[in-house]
Amino acid sequence: MFPQVYRFRATGLAVLSALCMAAPAFAQAPRDTVPVTEDERPRGLVTREELMADRLRRIGVDNPDPAPTAPRNRADSLEWVRWRRAANSATGKRIVVSIYDRKLWLIDGRDTLIEAAAGVGMGVVRGPLGIGMRDFSTPRGRRTVLGKQPDPMWIPPDWHYEGLHDGPLRQFPAAGIALEEGGRIVRRGRHLVTVNGGQVVDTIPAERPLVFGGVMYIPPFGTVNREIPDVLGKYKLDTGDGILIHGTNDPLAVGFWGTHGCVRLFDDDIEFVFENAPVGTPVYIY
Repeated sequence: MFPQVYRFRATGLAVLSALCMAAPAFAQAPRDTVPVTEDERPRGLVTREELMADRLRRIGVDNPDPAPTAPRNRADSLEWVRWRRAANSATGKRIVVSIYDRKLWLIDGRDTLIEAAAGVGMGVVRGPLGIGMRDFSTPRGRRTVLGKQPDPMWIPPDWHYEGLHDGPLRQFPAAGIALEEGGRIVRRGRHLVTVNGGQVVDTIPAERPLVFGGVMYIPPFGTVNREIPDVLGKYKLDTGDGILIHGTNDPLAVGFWGTHGCVRLFDDDIEFVFENAPVGTPVYIY
């Protein structure tokens, strides 16, 4: 009886040993089955803050912190304290913006009418190709709502066109642009048109980049070619010097340091502020 048990165990060991020796060869042998494609799904969630930091890094912000919570230096701290005190002591209807809280409040007396998440300026940015620096901070201080507009167009500053074209960048000439095939691109009121022999033969579409002869030209102010729709959302409040409170078609930046200096709100919030903050309303930014 015992020899039979021994033979069974020995036979089992021999089979296992043979399988182990054959395993490498089996693994290397070609298979007739279709190979399983690699799973390319993301392995983890990416936060909005990480997305915003990556965006800021790509557009030239060194060591981006899209959600800082305290002044960065003594001078900044003194300005923060000064204008925070001014905002806290103000009376009547006013708009208050906290850069470090990334919040906007519309207050009437002691009543807070709305508290809203806000996007604020991204700070100092390297220019295209690392040349030069631009400060896109939201300025602290007391401002005033100078005007309001529904369905606003964005009139971009010249810096918007930097880096959009690999070649030279120039202002649109007062005399127009001479075309190699004949004729010129000239301004006619709010439009840019092609003329040949004194006759208008074509109108340049507003969205078309003005690239001719390898040169990009910046559209002149006052033309439809300088107007960009949707960027400012449904409404804007103008506080002067290019600093707006407006909606957005890019909600990612709301709640972060991600604008070019303006205060950016979600559409529902800017609609409420637009309807309830009349022209003349003071704006405190700290």
